[in-house]
Amino acid sequence: MELCWSKVRWALAPVALLLAGCGGSSAGARPAVCKSAAQQAVARDLGVRPASVSYARSTGNNGMPQCAFATHATGRRIAVTVNVDNGPQAYFRLTRAVSEATQIFGPPPPGFQPPQQVAGLGPAASWFPPSHQLLATNDVVLVTATVSWPQAKRNAQVRLARVAIEPYLVRPSGPVNTTDYP
Repeated sequence: MELCWSKVRWALAPVALLLAGCGGSSAGARPAVCKSAAQQAVARDLGVRPASVSYARSTGNNGMPQCAFATHATGRRIAVTVNVDNGPQAYFRLTRAVSEATQIFGPPPPGFQPPQQVAGLGPAASWFPPSHQLLATNDVVLVTATVSWPQAKRNAQVRLARVAIEPYLVRPSGPVNTTDYP
């Protein structure tokens, strides 16, 4: 009987490998929050092959789904985490985040950097220098891209966050709070 089970296991091993390699199991399926277009955009921006950009789904501190895209380029590990918050009033929450980050009572502290508006991503899309985050909305979701790229210049970080965030900002088909969406 032992010899028989041994043959069955060896016969089924190639089938299991085929299913695993083709995404035949739910464990191998790409999470919806980890958009292929974002992975490809990150690869293109960094000048690496899309296959060298890994992705991993997780849940952010806000309880919303997020995807971390990571690779090695320019001799460093580079990661951008995209958090997709589908909570209510995305536009209001974005403008409030920008407003609160610019509020200073008294003289600004040393090194203070207010949010910087990023054109072409919709109204109030802003880069938050202290946290290396880009926030933008299409009035349906509030998307945050957080960049981890040691010693990179600001413009390179903003560019990477921008290309990672764009696939998530599909223009809504219904009414929106403003006409400023791209």
